[in-house]
Amino acid sequence: MKPSLQDLLEELNSVAVVGGSPVRGKVGNTVLDNIIRFNFRGRVYVVNPKYSEVLGFKSYQRLRELPEKPDVVVIAVPANAAVDVIREAAELKVKLAVVMSSGFGEVGRLDLQASLEDIVKNADVRVIGPNSAGITLSKHSLHASIEVIPTEGSIGVIAQSGAVGGVVISELRKYSSGVSFFISLGNCLDISVEEALEYGSEDYGTSAVVLYLEWLRNGREFVRNSLKLLKAGKPLCVLKGGVGECSSEAVRSHTGGLAPNFEVFKTAVSKVGGYLATDILEAVEVCELSRRLKRLIPSRVLIVTNSGGLGVLTASSLELHGLKLPKPPYELINSSRDLDPKVSLSNPIDLGGDSNIEDLTTLLTLDTLRKYYDVAVLAYVPTAAEPPEKIARVVGSRSKEFSLPVIGYFAGEGAVDIITKVSRDLPVSSSSWFLGKALSFIRGFSLRRESHESL
Repeated sequence: MKPSLQDLLEELNSVAVVGGSPVRGKVGNTVLDNIIRFNFRGRVYVVNPKYSEVLGFKSYQRLRELPEKPDVVVIAVPANAAVDVIREAAELKVKLAVVMSSGFGEVGRLDLQASLEDIVKNADVRVIGPNSAGITLSKHSLHASIEVIPTEGSIGVIAQSGAVGGVVISELRKYSSGVSFFISLGNCLDISVEEALEYGSEDYGTSAVVLYLEWLRNGREFVRNSLKLLKAGKPLCVLKGGVGECSSEAVRSHTGGLAPNFEVFKTAVSKVGGYLATDILEAVEVCELSRRLKRLIPSRVLIVTNSGGLGVLTASSLELHGLKLPKPPYELINSSRDLDPKVSLSNPIDLGGDSNIEDLTTLLTLDTLRKYYDVAVLAYVPTAAEPPEKIARVVGSRSKEFSLPVIGYFAGEGAVDIITKVSRDLPVSSSSWFLGKALSFIRGFSLRRESHESL
């Protein structure tokens, strides 16, 4: 029986880059440079017969000349040569190869793909790819990929498109968040979406998963391993490529697979308690909110704002997603008016455009809030009188005093900067619509998880 991803990736002490290059712009150069910049703690080897040295590393002629068998081999050579490298890796009993080379089944070269399949079928080597953008393993400080350098964190990213995975990695930075692992699956010749999901459920450093997929190999295994994520309390946010006729056809030319029927797939995601997003930003934001609030069962929401209009729009989005916005009871109104006699009597509580971030955060510290609400939304429009640094500083200093979970929602000038700074202390949202979707999903996820835990 071949080793699982968990077995392969638990210990990783050495990596070899076949095709490592000193030439900027070459895949082998980018991968090797990223390994260096991410401060891989193990031993790094370069295999390229054209050079004696690459980026300060001795360059070997072939894999078999290395002083040890590497734990993972990253292959960045043309497709024809990649087949020979895999054959040599199999003979040396290398455990894992990441094939970044393209030009296989996705472009109709079924002969080359079949050659790889024959080698892998008859050997112990496991393969990610071909047509992969590489892998990231934060616990080993390894970023063997052509995608942007990530921030270390606890979100697993699985993608059948390396570039989409790169966008996810980049967007997570906006929320002061990062990745525990990134696996760009490419054509899924060997290691598949289903197996990567199982790895996410077992990896101790992963608390949630973002998945971009275009096709599945085994629907039942997808459901089974996605349920393992639910049972482990790890939200799964899915982005599906290939929904309509034209996009499904594009899947064939991208990774060579066949997209499943979308309605059937949508039902499967719902069955496993996952979230099905419609774009990358939505998937990232819902995943990040879910990761930070997954123990919450939100039903009663309080909105506190300095803008009546933004408060109404936020309230509309939440109500459309099934959240309740109870009116403030008399006890809370009295407490609020001790802070500001102009406070509104409704939910959202609008302190007015002349209020400041201190006013709103002080209100959120009232002990009476926890009696009537499960979560609060701080919906704030920055004014010229308050720079982003000040808003972030006040929210950060007050956040530990808030009497219930608070989500920051900022809109207007400087909002992106504020979100990045505030997200170090609070879960944040950039869209009232995404916020409504996220809270609705978190409620369903928490209730579904509780039902599984009681079995």
